[in-house]
Amino acid sequence: MPTANRRVIQAVSHGPSCFDGVVAAATVARFYRGHRVIPILAANGESDEKIQALKLKAGGDGDEIWITDLSWNSTETAKHLGGLARAGADIYWIDHHRTAVSRADAPEFKVPFRGKVLSERFSAARLTYNFLSRRLAANNRKSFERFFPLVELADDHDRWVQRLPASADWALAVQTLGGKLAYKEILRMDEPRMTPVLRTAMEQGREAMAKSLKLALSTMLERPLANGLKLRTACCFGYSSEVAAELYKDQTRTVIALFDLRSQGVSLRRSADCEVDLSETARSFGGGGHAAASGFMRNDLAQSPAEKLASILGDRLEALPPVQG
Repeated sequence: MPTANRRVIQAVSHGPSCFDGVVAAATVARFYRGHRVIPILAANGESDEKIQALKLKAGGDGDEIWITDLSWNSTETAKHLGGLARAGADIYWIDHHRTAVSRADAPEFKVPFRGKVLSERFSAARLTYNFLSRRLAANNRKSFERFFPLVELADDHDRWVQRLPASADWALAVQTLGGKLAYKEILRMDEPRMTPVLRTAMEQGREAMAKSLKLALSTMLERPLANGLKLRTACCFGYSSEVAAELYKDQTRTVIALFDLRSQGVSLRRSADCEVDLSETARSFGGGGHAAASGFMRNDLAQSPAEKLASILGDRLEALPPVQG
């Protein structure tokens, strides 16, 4: 336990289906065992809303706010965090996305952080673990270190290292089960052995991913671009990373753009030989991420299928005899 006095820690992290974001939040909670830790998982496009909704839980004295695997876009968010800091909260920010690292000095990040780590070297979970392990008293180190194998799995998957074969299964299980339930399962682990709940979720995830891939293949459009790139667009229903990997397999200079009907967000991925920085593309739409994997939200895209269906059916129905009555 890092301090003698009970603290209230709010851990805002990327989720609900992000393995790295969930493990980053669980890493904070593992460090603060014995204190009250409140996980808040924010999907792409929700970070400003979730952070601006934060309120002090312990009256300032004993409040900590950890923001992991997330950045934000609004200066109003910085003002809100600044107000919480002035009221007594200790605020920490740890992120590894390029869109955060590259604009660390932007106005929206002018916050009096108690601690900050922005680096692409490791995933957010690994950066959080490394940061906290340096603050840990020797008598509490063993329990915290037992959590490292899970951190390593998250790091392996989120940075596409793929050195640990099981990391993909863990990511699939977390995405299927959902962040808050997966967080609870992961938090109580002392070794990276899937619980029955996570294993069932993993198996269900494989079936759901196959259906999402089938949807993507049936909706995929391919467009060659004048600059030599190829763009493949499609719809999916969750599992965007796994589906994209199938769509860019054996492709060259290819960008994949998936509209996820489940999250209502757009995921961008690229083939291994493609060097376009997708984080900059996503940022131009108000999103962010990494060079090879990014995302953003567009509310108008959710209406596109309905608009297309209205166009297809509208003229045909209008040709019918007038409705009597």
